[in-house]
Amino acid sequence: MHSYNSHSKPSSMRAVIAVAFIAVLAVGFAGLMVAPAEAAYMQEAPVANAGPDVNITVGQTVQFDGSASVPSEGATIFNYTWNFTIFAGTPARQMYGVNPSYTFDITVSGAHLVYVNLTVTDSAGLNASDEMSVFIREKPPTFFDKYWLEIFLICIASILLARPVYSVAKSLITHEPIVTEASRERYRLTFKKDRKIFYQLIRNPMGAVGVVILVFFASLAILGPSLAPYDVKAIDPANAMELPTPEHWMGTDNLGIDIFSELLYGARTSIVVGMVSAIIASFLGAAVGLYSGYVGGWKDEVVMRLNDIVLSIPWLVLMIVVAALLGQIDLTGIILIIGLTGWSTTARMVRAQVLSIRERQYVERARSIGAGEMDIIRRHVFPNTFPLVFANTILTVAVSILSEATLSFLGLRPVGEVTWGTMLSFAQEASAFQIGLHWWILAPGLCIVIVVLGFTLLGYALDEILNPKLRHR
Repeated sequence: MHSYNSHSKPSSMRAVIAVAFIAVLAVGFAGLMVAPAEAAYMQEAPVANAGPDVNITVGQTVQFDGSASVPSEGATIFNYTWNFTIFAGTPARQMYGVNPSYTFDITVSGAHLVYVNLTVTDSAGLNASDEMSVFIREKPPTFFDKYWLEIFLICIASILLARPVYSVAKSLITHEPIVTEASRERYRLTFKKDRKIFYQLIRNPMGAVGVVILVFFASLAILGPSLAPYDVKAIDPANAMELPTPEHWMGTDNLGIDIFSELLYGARTSIVVGMVSAIIASFLGAAVGLYSGYVGGWKDEVVMRLNDIVLSIPWLVLMIVVAALLGQIDLTGIILIIGLTGWSTTARMVRAQVLSIRERQYVERARSIGAGEMDIIRRHVFPNTFPLVFANTILTVAVSILSEATLSFLGLRPVGEVTWGTMLSFAQEASAFQIGLHWWILAPGLCIVIVVLGFTLLGYALDEILNPKLRHR
């Protein structure tokens, strides 16, 4: 039999308690050792400082300064990495450097928001990051920016009314009848001729379809901004790339702007760009063609050879070169680029017409009675070339709208303006079809096609009516 030892159980308990006490002391000692180490590590970690958020105006540059960044203890920062993500469908840009400050022109066309990330790396091999944002505001509109369309219309009206106003003033001063019998007869014949042309245009199938299309889009251009449900200047990144919903039934773009509102705003801008560019191109082409065709001789040869040089350069390449030289383009710039590069075809066509007109009998009679060259051109040559110029101008509007869309699609878009071309450009950069925003591409694309078709049909119909060689007998 085993004898029972009454002291064995207390001894075991004392041993357990001793082991537990030693373990507690070990854990506490380890904690005291680790905590300072972690605290030291936290104190030694570098701190990146990219600076506060910045608000700037289009056209300004920003100097980013990371000099407030702090390295880990005993180390120095040897590399600053700036990453710029432009919130306009543009690829991210990255810049490495050893200097804490960096100046970057981020006011690219169409950018409204830029995310900036700074990563610093010190000599201890540790790094840290910080982020900030740059918000880009549009320039405050000038008086011309606000009322340029009204100014243009006033100038056109002034040109059209200059001669009647002068005649009325002259009649009042000389006490002559304001409207003479001859003037009344001339106005009656002019009105009768214009009414006949209008009726011929309406009866022409191409002309009727063209008029209906253009009346619709002209109404859209006039009333569109008033009908737009949202402001196209209001950026809402939180709702960017939203698929069609009852509130935004065409969706939103990469800046959170309603696509349908942009479509309505873009109607006015695109049509005005096309019309003003076409008028500039037609005016220059008519002036060059009238001068070259009427003076003839070596002057005609020099002008036409220069015109041939311009014609030999592809129009798209010429516009791209001019746009690239200008750099940042506004709406006036895009109009001038298209207008000043599209006159050569009109010049050659008007010259061919003038070569025929200047040999006619009524021109010879005017020359024989001593009429001046400018008077002959103004009274006899230009009126007979105007129908051709007018019909060609209608066709040139279609080409100008396509030119603006092409330049914008290639990235040479007017800053701060909404056109159908800029919509296509941003949609392509954001891969709209792949993410389900089909209307972002289809809506402006279809509008461009239909408007160009309308101007083309109207131009061909007017050419058929006004050109005796094409007129139906």
